[in-house]
Amino acid sequence: MRSQPLKIAVFGAGLVGSYLGGQLVYGGQSVSFIGREKSKASFESRGLKLTHYARDDILISQSEARFSTSLESLETADIILLTVKSQDTKAAAVIIKALANPEALLISFQNGVRNGEVLEAALEPLKTLRAVIPFNVTATGNALHCGTAGELTIEQNNDPRLASLIQAFAQAGQGASLSLDIENIQWGKLLVNLNNALNTLMGESLRAGLTDRDYRRAFVVLLKEALRIARAGGIEPAAFGKASPEKMIKILSLPNFLYRPIMNKIIKIDFTARSSMLDDLEAGKPCEIEYLQGEVVRLAEDLGLSAPFNAKILDLTQQAFKNGHSPKMRGDQIYAAMVS
Repeated sequence: MRSQPLKIAVFGAGLVGSYLGGQLVYGGQSVSFIGREKSKASFESRGLKLTHYARDDILISQSEARFSTSLESLETADIILLTVKSQDTKAAAVIIKALANPEALLISFQNGVRNGEVLEAALEPLKTLRAVIPFNVTATGNALHCGTAGELTIEQNNDPRLASLIQAFAQAGQGASLSLDIENIQWGKLLVNLNNALNTLMGESLRAGLTDRDYRRAFVVLLKEALRIARAGGIEPAAFGKASPEKMIKILSLPNFLYRPIMNKIIKIDFTARSSMLDDLEAGKPCEIEYLQGEVVRLAEDLGLSAPFNAKILDLTQQAFKNGHSPKMRGDQIYAAMVS
């Protein structure tokens, strides 16, 4: 156990980064947030409030952490949590290479499955690890709200700083564990995240979509296609949460009168939860779908195969971002657009 707090820099402290960093402050670590001016101003005016659908609120005052738009905290950080969007990974790597302490540990808490490779290639010999976040975070009033369940997974490594990090998360009520199977876990998360685009096209809560059978039919088509492509590439996506990909497909395929009671038992999600992709659309931010559906389409092309259903959702979502708003499609409309 370490007697002194870790110095942790959260690079890309938006919703997810601030939520993770806030938990670590509560867990007794020394955290510096690096983010945009808007997030800095919000923190300086009211601190951080973290809410959770099943846990007590966490309040972090301005005196307990530092939020900056500058990068100097990278120079002294023991651990850097990278939470920028996937499209910003290469640019972030250049900055980290120039500024980070060479003894620092970098952990990528990002969507997608290739960021780890990009970071390892760009930052060697800096130690880099991949991690998977199973939950979503949205801005609700003056709080950062986690509306879904799940335990963080970090790539297995013998670095002793990881034990302190996991303990700090645990003090905030956040489970975290280490795994040697991180690539397959990332692919398991990617399968689940294929729902982000559907949620963006519908423009409502995740629960509203998942209780619509036609919406679930569309999700199942995406899952089956992505699972086929992944396995053709020698990848075996891990179970995400309590359900293997096959079990998830089976449950999602049930009629509503059978699905809804099961959903309430195995899918821990509140009524306000939405995808970060829908939040990005409404905030005018870039779309991350190239690292979700786009990853399935690219792998298919590399293997000489095709992924027409994921490609269609990729196109529809990119068009929504060009238009600047959700098309508010019903589940049956999304399904028809995919299979027609």
